Amino acid sequence: MKLILASGALLLLLSDNVFAQVAFAPVIALPTPLQSVSGRFSSLNPPNRKNCPFTQVTGRVVSAGLILADEAGCGQKETGNVLVNVQLANPADAAQMVVGRRVTLSGKFISAEERRDGPFTAFFVIAQNAELVSADRSVPSASAFTSIMLCQPPELDALAAKLGSDLCVQNTLLDNLAAAGRALEAAARAPANVSPAAAVTGDPNAISCRLDREHSALHLKAIACARNSYWAWYNEKWRDRDFLNPAPP
Repeated sequence: MKLILASGALLLLLSDNVFAQVAFAPVIALPTPLQSVSGRFSSLNPPNRKNCPFTQVTGRVVSAGLILADEAGCGQKETGNVLVNVQLANPADAAQMVVGRRVTLSGKFISAEERRDGPFTAFFVIAQNAELVSADRSVPSASAFTSIMLCQPPELDALAAKLGSDLCVQNTLLDNLAAAGRALEAAARAPANVSPAAAVTGDPNAISCRLDREHSALHLKAIACARNSYWAWYNEKWRDRDFLNPAPP
């Protein structure tokens, strides 16, 4: 038997001169990182999974794959204003996941835990095979009502390459890079060598960056950038594990 490498396939030349074609396995896209219940951390595959004791949640849409649930306790202290990762059973339902809209979802809910630096364990809640039970048809508020930390957003690949570092950025800064881009780049070029949990002073709307010792994504050392109001929220959360307010936009 002879092996012949052909374009896009591997051909096996058998003893009876019959060609058998074996196609290469398709390239599989990387999964979307899951967000922790607070939005501070992300992970591709958080471990220590267990079933949650509920089958339905209600909350406001953050994105097609994320809602801020009114209540979703599954072993973690944060039970209200919890970010739930949504894996839709029907991809067509994504059109109904309008940011700010109140929705009710059913599905199989599981939690996961991932140890991080410092005193934190990052908790995750995931709605598997989620189905849209109801959606408020009124026009949702256009303004952001919470924010999350996104790591390695493709919009900032060029900046990350210039800096020679990975970037984790408050998602609402990415919504209007035309306005925030220069201030974001200036802050990213001079990150403070302090913990993301350190207290902050100054204009709450100003953008500042910090060397991220807590690892916004596991095994990812990055520069983390956000508005000062976000760092003040995180400082409060760091000091009080029962602080349940969602992150400011």
